[in-house]
This record gives sequence, structure tokens and C-alpha cells, in this order.
Amino acid sequence: MTTAPTEELQPQVAVACVVCGSNRHQPVCSADEVRAQLDYLNAFHSRRLECGATGCDDGALADRADFTQRYATDIVSCDPCGLVFREPRPRADAVTAAYAHDEYGPERLAALFDSQLELFRPRVAVLRHMLGVSHAPSIVEVGSFVGGFLAAAREQGWNPVGVDPGEEVVEFCRRRGLSLHRGTAAEAPVATGSVDCVAIWNTFDQLPDPRATLQVVRRWVRPGGLLAVRVPNGACYRAAIAALRRQRSTVRGPVLAAMAWNNLLAFPYLHGYSTATLNQLLEQLGFQYVAVHGDTLTRLADQQTKRWAVWEERLLKSAWGLVGRLRPEFAPWFDAYFRAT
Repeated sequence: MTTAPTEELQPQVAVACVVCGSNRHQPVCSADEVRAQLDYLNAFHSRRLECGATGCDDGALADRADFTQRYATDIVSCDPCGLVFREPRPRADAVTAAYAHDEYGPERLAALFDSQLELFRPRVAVLRHMLGVSHAPSIVEVGSFVGGFLAAAREQGWNPVGVDPGEEVVEFCRRRGLSLHRGTAAEAPVATGSVDCVAIWNTFDQLPDPRATLQVVRRWVRPGGLLAVRVPNGACYRAAIAALRRQRSTVRGPVLAAMAWNNLLAFPYLHGYSTATLNQLLEQLGFQYVAVHGDTLTRLADQQTKRWAVWEERLLKSAWGLVGRLRPEFAPWFDAYFRAT
């Protein structure tokens, strides 16, 4: 199935660092390098998918080589704090509109749900331990996407509520009996101090104005409640790009493949936090650091993936995941947990 194209975003807005406010930054990748990485990703995943005679459609490549943040712009690193971000970026309202109209098609949505359910079952166990409550906790997820976390939490007898602007993904979740509000966090009808835990998995990095969302979330969460955030590691991306520039050709292939399987190439995010920059931002807004767990991207392989590519993904993610668990600062992704003060 070929899906309708996502509304094209245009990098129009010069931005300051959302963590420290600085306008001073250094280049990590130029727009031309981002274009080259997007071309590489398209060829990389097309070779690994069972596609028809005309090639892979947009649905098959969605969230592999076809992203909402797929436009070419410079990737930079803030001089004072090290935050990695796109500069310039689209207008905030255009970003929200683009996510509202993302289309994947039923087959890709079902595959993404299965991989996310697999990802989030262990995280629900982590939250159960950290929350330490005897009752079913009140949980709100910002950016629920296909509902994998909501379904995993429901399996434990919880009644989580999701918030997402996406028309297609919200309808997909509702057909599965999951509870969602379509819109942004600011529009969600959540009472002040009523929530035990807010989860922002795979979404926080896409927020043009994370402070505004965090201010809303802080009102929702009771004192001592939890905030769980999962983000791509900007410091890891910056280090990997630097390594690619100095490595021999024999090493470049595995590094590029590992980055491709972890959605780091072309950095399809607005912001790339490190553990330090995320802590710095959240402490300013009433959250205290609890823990960080290094990780890799959720599984991309599905029924369309060639068998050898399934094993390639497992091998590369297992190796990088081991490093990341020992040294979270080197993980391509990480989960971070905070308490409301």
C-alpha cells in the first residue's frame, strides 16, 4: 500500500538552544551530509526489505528511511551545553500539523505496534518498581503513537491514557480499545496533581518547545510522582559522526549499518539530548534525576524484512546495547527517570 505523503516540513526558523538558551553552536553535519545520509538509508533499507518490482513504498520505509523530520538542514551542537539540534527548524505549528497527518497504512501500523509492545513490557515492570504503589497508578503517555506502551500497561491492570496529535495512529489505538485524547499535552483534560506517572517515550526529542510541555506535565504530576523520558542520544550521534570521519573504509560499513538500524543516520529528530543536557533541562522545571538506562532503538524488522537482515539487526543492536547498558553515555538511545519535586 502506498500512503499519502506527509506534509512537507521546511526549515524556516532560526533557534536557540532549548536547554541553556545559547545561540552559539558548532556544526555536526551539514545539510548536504544529511541528504547523503537519507539517500544511504533509502538504499540500505530497500535492500533489506522484500519489496515489489517497483521498489519499496512509503509505508514499508516509514520510520526506517522515511521520517517526518526528513528535510535536510544543518545538525549542530550547542557550545555551552552540548545539546544536538536541527538549525534552522520548521515552525512549531507546522511540526504539529505534520505529525497530525502522518500516514503509515494498516500493515506497517500493526508491525510497529508489535515491536513497541515488545519494547514496553519491560518498561512497565520498571515503572511498577519505581512507583511502589499498591493501587493501579494513574498514567498519562504524551505521544502514544501506535499504543504499544498503553497496551503493555493495560496488561498489568492499569488504565493509562494517551495523548497524540496523529489522526491515523489515534484511530488505530482506539480500534484496539485504548484510551486516547487527540491533540497536544496542553489540550488534554488532565487535572492538576492527579497523575502518578507521565511517560514521554520516543516523542520528547520531537517537541519544538519542550519547556511548554514540561510545564503542563509538571502540573499533572503529584509531588513524588514519576516522569519517564526516552530519547535518542545526541552525544552518541555526534561521537559516531566524528568516528566515521576518521575511520578506515573497513570499519565504516558496520558503523553506518549500526547507525541505520538505530535511526541515528540523518538524525530525524529536532533535538538530541545527552543525559547531562536532559538533566539540566528537567531540573530547571521541577524534576529530580532518579536513573538512566542505556538502550537501542526498538526492533525495525517485520514480516517484510529479509531473514539475513533480521539477524544483522539483532547482532548489531546486541553489541551496541551491551556497551550502552554498561556506559549509558555511549548508548544510541536511553530511558531517563525523574521525580517531581
